Amino acid sequence: MLTASEITRLLDVANAGVQRGEVALARKVYQGILAGHPDHVPTLVSLAMSHIAVGQYEEADGILGKVLESHPEDPDALAYLGLSAFLAGRKDEARGIFEKVPEGTHAKAMADALAAEC
Repeated sequence: MLTASEITRLLDVANAGVQRGEVALARKVYQGILAGHPDHVPTLVSLAMSHIAVGQYEEADGILGKVLESHPEDPDALAYLGLSAFLAGRKDEARGIFEKVPEGTHAKAMADALAAEC
């Protein structure tokens, strides 16, 4: 079983992989984490982000929707769901999602910046 610090380290490496275009390899890491921790929200959000990075918005929306069912105010899930809608051209939907991102969170700055583009 992975420790919290091991999961954090693996997520950092996988997220860096997505940034470098190594989406398939990053997803293997995410799936490995989720095999032992199927409801690990940061990993699910990162997996969704890997779909957004390659234009797979419906897949990302499905993952983020499941996260939000159990964590309806998760700022990262909301911000990335809004980003997915924004990039898919659903700007009115994106604006509504961005408004739900809780104030005082790191995700709120991104949400506000993107909402201004809607």
